[in-house]
Amino acid sequence: MNERSPSKTMAPIVRAEVFEIEAKLSTPYKLTEGVLIATQAVLVKLTDSDGVEGWGEANPAETVDGETPAGVMQALKDTLLPAVFAASEPAPGAIDALLDSLLPSHLCAKGAVTMALLDILGKRMGVSIATLLGGPIRRSLPVLWPLSNGTAEDDIRIIEERAAQGFSSFMLKMGTSPIGSEIQRVAALEARYGERIKLIADANQGWSLDQAREFLAGIAGSKVAFVEEPLAINVVEGMSLLSGESRLPISADESIIDLTDAARLARSGAAKVFSIKSSKNGGPLRAQRIAAAAEAFGIDCYMNSMIEFGITQAASLQHAVTVRNLVDVGHAFMSTLRLAEDPTDFSSLVRNGIVHLPERPGLGVGIDEAHVRRLTTSSFVLGAWK
Repeated sequence: MNERSPSKTMAPIVRAEVFEIEAKLSTPYKLTEGVLIATQAVLVKLTDSDGVEGWGEANPAETVDGETPAGVMQALKDTLLPAVFAASEPAPGAIDALLDSLLPSHLCAKGAVTMALLDILGKRMGVSIATLLGGPIRRSLPVLWPLSNGTAEDDIRIIEERAAQGFSSFMLKMGTSPIGSEIQRVAALEARYGERIKLIADANQGWSLDQAREFLAGIAGSKVAFVEEPLAINVVEGMSLLSGESRLPISADESIIDLTDAARLARSGAAKVFSIKSSKNGGPLRAQRIAAAAEAFGIDCYMNSMIEFGITQAASLQHAVTVRNLVDVGHAFMSTLRLAEDPTDFSSLVRNGIVHLPERPGLGVGIDEAHVRRLTTSSFVLGAWK
C-alpha cells in the first residue's frame, strides 16, 4: 500500500516477510573468481500497523563482504527483525544505530531493514527517499555497461550493441589475463573509439603490486577514467603507493565495507575514487556517510552495484541523485537489465543509456509480489497474520 495519510511519522511494524530469491543472468559473466550464471538476494517486506508496506534487499557476496543468503536470513530472523518489532516508532536512523548495538557486521542484512523502513517513511510522508536523504540535485544519471574478462574483440561486439542503445561508459573486467594483453586491450579500444566512450578498468583484486604497476605504466597515456581495486594483498599500503605513482586515479571497491574502511583509505591517500554499493555498505544511510567522508577528502564517488535486483538498484539511485562528488562516468544501474527476470519495474527507468529518478514516493519502484514468490527458494514470516 503506497498512499496513506498517517497521523504519526512512523508506526509500529507488525509483519515481516522475508524471501530468499534466485534468478539467472541473461549472459554468463566472467570475473576474476569465476563465471557467474545466477544471483541470489534476500528481500524483506515490512508492513506497519497502518498497512503501509516497505521493501528492502540484501545482496550478500561471501568473497566480498563475508555474508551469505543463509546468514542474512538467520540474522534477520533471530536478531534484527525482533528489534524492529519492539520499536514503537521505528525511525530508520534510530533503528540503524540500534542494530549495530545488537549485532556486529551483517551490513547487508541491516541495509535491507533500513531500505524497507526508508521506503515506508517516504510513502507515509509522500516523498522520495532522495528527499529524505537531503534532496535530489539531479534527476538522471548516465549508465555504465560492464564487459567480462576477455579480449578487445569480445568487447567490441558488446560495445557496438550497447552503444546503439545509448550506453557510452564501459567497465573492463580484468585480473585473469596476462598484463601485456590487458594493456593491448585498452589500446585497441581507445584506438577504435577515441572520445566516443569512457573506459574503466576493474581487476577485482586480481593483481600483485608489480602487475598493477606494469598495467598502470602501460596505459599511462590513456584516458581510462580510473582503475578499480587492483590488488589482492596489502591493499591499503599498496594502493597508497599506486595512487602516489600513477596519473590515473585508483578506485577502492572491495576494500570499503564500512565507514572505518573509508576513513582509513582516505587518510592514507589510497584512492581517488570510492566505489559505493548500497547493499554491501549497509543501506543508503551508511552509504551516504561514506560519500560524505569521501567529499571531505576530495575523493569522487562511483555508484557501483553487485548483481542486484531492482530494490537495491532503486535504493542506490535514490542516494546517487543526492551525491555532489560523483565521478564523471556512467554508473552501475544496469543490473536488472542483465537478469533473465526481475520482480520489479526498475528496468523501465533505464532508457537510452540513462537512468531516471522515479516520481513515486519511497523507493519509487513497483514490485510484483507474485513474481517474488515465483523466484523464492526459501522464506519466513514474522508478526501478525501468519
